[in-house]
Formats: sequence, structure tokens, C-alpha cells
Amino acid sequence: RKMAKHSEFNKTEAKICCGASLLPFRTSCKGPVNTSKIGTFSGEGDDIIDEAINFYRYNVFFRNYEVQGGADRLLIYLTLYISACLSRIDKSPGPKEAEKTLQVLAWEGLAVPGQAGFPFNGFFDEPKTPAEGDDFKSYFKQLREETGLRMVGKALTPEGLPNKFWVAFAKRKFMNTAL
Repeated sequence: RKMAKHSEFNKTEAKICCGASLLPFRTSCKGPVNTSKIGTFSGEGDDIIDEAINFYRYNVFFRNYEVQGGADRLLIYLTLYISACLSRIDKSPGPKEAEKTLQVLAWEGLAVPGQAGFPFNGFFDEPKTPAEGDDFKSYFKQLREETGLRMVGKALTPEGLPNKFWVAFAKRKFMNTAL
């Protein structure tokens, strides 16, 4: 029996917000990462977004996912978000339009755990304070924005056409859920 892939970052110490590890990642987008609030990704190799993209085409086939830590919560959220990105990229006429579409997606409809519209309420904790909810929103907005930028590079060929090895997954539902 095959198992879904889990995050290597589950063992990494990080601030926890709504049950998710707020891990630093490489980004040029504005938000709490690269500030004293979260810190800067200093390691070599993959960050949590690279890991989610690398595991996506494997994990998207699973209907169940056993969370083993706060980083796994980021991984399942990003898997679902990458699916949403792919379906938008598939409909975009080119890279510039795809970037704009994903920028809008990053900002729109960002619910926090416990709110209607949040896809994985069973996996995340509700914020204990309004400040925790705000921290969650600002981190996840930046996470979504950076993921969208990276997905444009992956899901489009150098000619700006949809990459069939990525957009073929646009219609897959991860854990029977969609954003």
C-alpha cells in the first residue's frame, strides 16, 4: 500500500499558527517571511514550496492524508492551492496573463480555519485570538503569492504554452476537495 509523501520540515522548529508551521521560504513577495516575524530561508536546497511542488504529482492522487506535523498542514494546503493554480494557468493565454490571474487568486477568498470556505477545517486549529487569525492570513497570502509565481514557471513551457505534464493534473481533486 502506497503512502502519501510527508514533509521533511515536520522536524523543523517554527512558530505554530492554527496548527501549521510558519516556515520561512525563498520569496520576493511582501509579507511576514523575510522579516523578524518569521525569518529568512537560509538553507540550501528546497524550501516548503519547492517540496509541495515536487510532491504534488504524487500526493494529488491520495484521498486521505495522515498529518505528521505542522509542515504537513502546509503541504496539504499547498497541494490544494497548486491544483487551483493549474486550473487557472490552463485557461490563461500566456505567462503574463497567468501571473496576473494567480496574483488575483492569491489575494481572493483567503479564509482562516474555522470560517466557512476554509477547505481543511478538520486539519487546522481555529485561531485562538484575532491576532493569530491575522498572522495566518498574512503568512498564507504570501505563501500563495510565491507558489503562484513558481507555478507559472513550471506549468508553462518556455514558449508560454501549457506544459501537458503539469496541466493534465488541473482537474484532479486532492482529498475530494477544491479551492
